[in-house]
Amino acid sequence: MNKKSLLLVLAGLLVFVIGGWLKFSGGPADADIAVVEKCRAEMDKRNADAAMRDKCEEAAFAHAVTATDAASAARAISAANENEIGGNGLAMFLLGLGAALTVGGVLVGRRRG
Repeated sequence: MNKKSLLLVLAGLLVFVIGGWLKFSGGPADADIAVVEKCRAEMDKRNADAAMRDKCEEAAFAHAVTATDAASAARAISAANENEIGGNGLAMFLLGLGAALTVGGVLVGRRRG
């Protein structure tokens, strides 16, 4: 393998690892502390179990439970989902780019080697 193909493989692996970290470390957006507390208070009123109380930390769920009207709930849930979709899209792009760079570097190295 020559220097260029090795550099391409290393860059590909680095981008792939960053994409994997973003993919698996991400998740639903967290809600503000005040909204979480309102949601938990509402769950206590409804005699919900611990699993439902734990979901109050997700922004979409917390806003849906604490919303006073449907329009504000829809806006809050939509904003939380847009952030999650954007992060997931970036992670998938980096995973694909890293895989392509790595495979391309290996193929170039074999062709010239």
